[in-house]
Amino acid sequence: MKVHWERLLLAHAEVVFKYLLKIGASKEDAEDVVQEAIMKTIECLHQIEVDKLRAWLFKVALHRYYTLYNKKKTVAYFSEEELAQFKSAMDVEEEIILTERDANLREVLQGLPPNFQQLLVMKYFMDLSYKEIAAILDVKEAHVKTYLQRARKALRVKWEEFDE
Repeated sequence: MKVHWERLLLAHAEVVFKYLLKIGASKEDAEDVVQEAIMKTIECLHQIEVDKLRAWLFKVALHRYYTLYNKKKTVAYFSEEELAQFKSAMDVEEEIILTERDANLREVLQGLPPNFQQLLVMKYFMDLSYKEIAAILDVKEAHVKTYLQRARKALRVKWEEFDE
């Protein structure tokens, strides 16, 4: 069976691009990071197994992103367009409450370790399965479940501290 590396690479690159936008990269930066990750992946294609391509591309892109932003802890969950769509359907009071809650959630999440932020974004904002997250991070599915449980607990503790 012939592997269509180009199609696989582009499909995975699209997922990486969306993830970078979700964690706070600008569109231009996400495009640059993904382009650099694709180039690096093409250079090393001969040593990458097909089933590890997505995880490899994610790792290269995340490393480049964190290098670019010096491990900045900014996490974005909704684009301004998405927020505007939600807000247009609500009255002013609901809009204020949601805006405040979103800002509070962002602040609490920024207080978590980057690996917990990454897992929570992948699971709850990108809707990736445990299996997909495990493949991307190149770890066992059991590790993903364990660390997600720890991330949720840490989020709960931070939220309670924030709420006091």
